[in-house]
Formats: sequence, structure tokens, C-alpha cells
Amino acid sequence: MESFRKFLVQGTKRSLLTLSALCLLSAPAAAQSVVVDGVGADERAALIDASRAAVEQVAGTFIDSRTLVENAAVKLDQIYTKAQGFVTGTEILAKEQQGGLVHLRARIDVDTDPDAQLMNNLSMIMMLNDPRIAVVVREAGGGHDRAAESALDDKLLDLGFSHVVASERTAGIDLSGLGSAASRTAAGQSLGADYLVLGRVQSQAVDISLPDGEDGNYRKTQLKSGHARLTVDVIRTATGEVVGTFTTSAKGVGTSETMAQAKAVEKASAKAAERLEEKFRHLGSEAGIHEW
Repeated sequence: MESFRKFLVQGTKRSLLTLSALCLLSAPAAAQSVVVDGVGADERAALIDASRAAVEQVAGTFIDSRTLVENAAVKLDQIYTKAQGFVTGTEILAKEQQGGLVHLRARIDVDTDPDAQLMNNLSMIMMLNDPRIAVVVREAGGGHDRAAESALDDKLLDLGFSHVVASERTAGIDLSGLGSAASRTAAGQSLGADYLVLGRVQSQAVDISLPDGEDGNYRKTQLKSGHARLTVDVIRTATGEVVGTFTTSAKGVGTSETMAQAKAVEKASAKAAERLEEKFRHLGSEAGIHEW
């Protein structure tokens, strides 16, 4: 990691961000093979260490240094901790025991297909310049819906975005005053965010009834059916422009109205997280073309 960090800090500005991103997207489908060293308590741990080193090395050949010089280790950690998921093959070339640890050298094949998850995540972060993103979701009662906010935050972090504004900061935003474009822009800028992900949740619950005999009557059960609808706008705070919008809905079942609605909101939030990924990948593609 230290050698990789030095590489990023000392590297020159080799190319424009958009050019490097386009090169990344146009790379031929392949797995890049690198020889790296790994150390661990056993062979498996040493291979995991080697896999991470291999992904770091491959990523270093694609990432524009201008984007990731500052806090490089933090920005890439979400990707590197999942290094094994990007490895398509391993071959141990040498292995020895030293001081109770396994030291090995291995040839690691890293998936560099343009459609692979590693390449998609790297290209998206590059083209968007790893922006600061704030997520706020308003529940029907007017307060923050923490479950929905957490689901969207987790998805952004999972994708590799490292500047997701902490919920402790977004909690201070007055959601009742976000009705106008100007107020939404001001809220996003007050958080230092490049993008504001603004959600609105509506939910309700009804009794679940079942047929009672052959007379056509129904009887209520102890279960409730929850219905939730989550609408999300992605706003570029510099201009107030809504660059993406979508709505998800879901149902949930519980023994109380509150539980049923909570389960429905949870499912709608999970769907929204997937849609949010699509929106930011689309924004990344636009960034590569329009250079904003």
C-alpha cells in the first residue's frame, strides 16, 4: 500500500481525466496478470494479501493521479477490501515460512473487462471526480427517515464513493424548507456536497383479511400489509439542476401497522439504492462526454 500511495502522490498529471476514463472504458476485455508478494498467518491469508496488492497495482495503471492523490488510501479502501472478488485466477510461484508467517509470490489475474465491477467502479469515480454526496430522505411525518438514508448511503459507499456526507451532518437539515430549487441548492451547498440525493417517503398500512367460510364474508387477521413509495431526486448543487429522478415502491407484512410500514420502506429503499447506482453510472458516462 505504501509504494502505491507514493506512486499516486509522486506521479505526474499524465492525462486528462476524461481521456483516461474513455481509455478505461474502451480497454479490450481481458484479465491483467501481475506477479505480487503476499504475507499472512497462513497460505489463504497470504493469498488475500497478494490479491489486494494485485488489484492495487492494476488500479494504479488506470487511475488518473489528479483524482486520487488526496487521501488515496481512504478513497480506494472500499474497492481494495473486496479485491478477491475481482480476481479471476491465482498461481503460487514460491512460498516459504518466516517468523511464523507465510510469505509467498503469486501470479494473480485481475478482471479488467470494461464491464467488470472493478472497472465500472473505478471509471465512475474517475469521471465524477469522487464527488461529495449528501443523502436526505423525508418521511411522511416530516422528519428524517434514517432507514432509507442508511440504505442509500451504504450503496454509495459500496460503489466506492468516499465522500458521502455523514448522517450526523445531514440530520441538521430542515426538511420542511426544501420545497424550492433554491432551498435545495442552499441545503446541498451548506453540507459542502456536489450532489444532493433528496428522497420523500409515503407509507400506509391496511388490515389483512381472509375469506371466512363460503358465505363470502372476510375476517380480519392480526397481520397488517404495509405499502411504501419512495421518490428520489438527484440534484447537482452547483446549479440546482435535477439530473436524475425515480420512484420505487414495495410492500411489507407485519403484526402492527408500524412494523408493516417499516418493512415496506426497507424494501423500497433497497430498490432505490439499486436505481441510485444506475443514475450515478449514467452521470459518470455523461461526465466522460461533456467534461464537467
